[in-house]
Amino acid sequence: MRTIIHTVAAALTLCFAAAVVSPSVVLAAPKAKSMRAKMAEMKAKDPQSFAACEALARQRGFSTGDFGTSLMMFIDGCIMGKQR
Repeated sequence: MRTIIHTVAAALTLCFAAAVVSPSVVLAAPKAKSMRAKMAEMKAKDPQSFAACEALARQRGFSTGDFGTSLMMFIDGCIMGKQR
């Protein structure tokens, strides 16, 4: 009886640990894809403005090699005319 209780407790602990760790690992990849997709969508809508805003982002020190949130937000704001 004690063996069964310890086995069930160990199995539940492992399942809980896997559920806590897995979502952060699994959710990280789609987020990166969505950033790239959003950047590609902005570029497809208005290539001239996107290129100008990307150049402005480079001048202001943003790294255009990685498609980070801050770069995407800057270019999005620039296209809307909120950056000077």
